[in-house]
Amino acid sequence: MDRFGGRRVIALSTVALSGCLLALSTVTGPLWHLFALYALAGVVGAGSTPVAYARVVSNWFDRNRGLALGVTSTGIGLGVAVMPSIAEFLIQRMGWRQAYLVLGGVVLAFGAPIVAIFLRNAPEDVGLSADGIRENRQLTTAPGPATGLGLAEALRTVVFWQLCAIFFLVSACANGTIAHLAPMLSDRGISGRNAASAISFFGAATIVGRLGNGYLVDRLPAQRVAAMLFFGAALGLPMLLVDGGRGWFFAAAALVGLAIGAESDVMPFLVSRYFGMRSMGALFGCIFAAYTLGAAVGAYLLGAGFDATGSYRAPLEFATAAMLLAAVATLALRSYENRHRYQTQETQLNS
Repeated sequence: MDRFGGRRVIALSTVALSGCLLALSTVTGPLWHLFALYALAGVVGAGSTPVAYARVVSNWFDRNRGLALGVTSTGIGLGVAVMPSIAEFLIQRMGWRQAYLVLGGVVLAFGAPIVAIFLRNAPEDVGLSADGIRENRQLTTAPGPATGLGLAEALRTVVFWQLCAIFFLVSACANGTIAHLAPMLSDRGISGRNAASAISFFGAATIVGRLGNGYLVDRLPAQRVAAMLFFGAALGLPMLLVDGGRGWFFAAAALVGLAIGAESDVMPFLVSRYFGMRSMGALFGCIFAAYTLGAAVGAYLLGAGFDATGSYRAPLEFATAAMLLAAVATLALRSYENRHRYQTQETQLNS
């Protein structure tokens, strides 16, 4: 992304991802074929994750970068909100193989052409600078795309590793819980349809969270906004232990969903503000990798905890404690104000 731009990377990744979805419809066994296709989809589909889109959006916006990232990432929340119910409908009517064919075909027919035709890597491609400013006008605040820290420099900072740890914990707790939300609700007698509705409600909450996060981080310190979201998730996790009915579980899912909404707008916003745009794609990719690893580890540990104890109580209690730790660590992040000015001067001196 940092070297070749987003258009080529995203388009190729989208085509490859659709191929994996289509191939999944043909799996008959052995089981490792299924694992291999899912692993391949994770590798080749990485270019269609928020890492790629956030890099492009950050090129185009500076003053309202948070809101732009939030608006763009609502597509993820919309997908989470509607796709469980759509997938359930397709599986019931057509079977899971045909459902994979439909999903893969939609991605191939619509996603890849839209990217190839309309996406532009940076405003300079059409004679503009960030925020739609004409290139012949002198910029006063928007940093150039080459300013900031390089990858090696950023890896030596405490803030980088602090961000990795924070988002690893948040993802492990929130995504790990959501991965088990359906069996949690099913164990309490809630139907599969209502469980899918709860997951869809969680997706809707991420849309609200992303829009709200984006609006707030342009006006308030982003680390404080994120900390409040994580404290809210720490409240939502133990709510899942209380049998308060369908509305109660939906409220808990919403609180957790608001925290997950931070991964595709607050996370890249913080990366761009702390480290600049010089290696923003690579740095966001590293932190997003920690976030993705957290989702895998969290889902496994919650399942292992249930197998060991016969209940989700202990795993959710540990998840709540870890989420509180992430919230406190987020509050402890240093300010990023005026860091661009320092980084720009440092880059100019090194040149």
